[in-house]
Amino acid sequence: MRPNMRIAVLIAAALLAGCVTQSERPTQDITRAQTLIEQAEKAGAQRYAAAQLEQARAKLDQAEAADRKGEHEDAQQRATEAAADAELAMALANSGEAQRAATEVQQSVETLREEAQRSTTLSNSELNTNPQ
Repeated sequence: MRPNMRIAVLIAAALLAGCVTQSERPTQDITRAQTLIEQAEKAGAQRYAAAQLEQARAKLDQAEAADRKGEHEDAQQRATEAAADAELAMALANSGEAQRAATEVQQSVETLREEAQRSTTLSNSELNTNPQ
């Protein structure tokens, strides 16, 4: 093979390799992260998991910035991390809401017990004061 032909083949191979390793834009990953962040916000993550929600937002911003720069692999990684942080925030929010609801139910049950105890005490005292 002639030297010029070898150089041409090497250049073509390098260009082809560059095209093959060029990753696709992580549009679906970024959209998924955005959706999960919105769901976490609606689930009350700001109240119960503010730090995780903020991390998810920051990583989503990083993913979008990397995507604009053409750094698609980095953008995809940051979007995946943002989605995971948003899922954690949503789980913590759901757990916090469940704990709050359980506490309310427990307080209601305690109030009912106290009222039932008072009623029983009043009924017993009435029976003791009015013998038949």
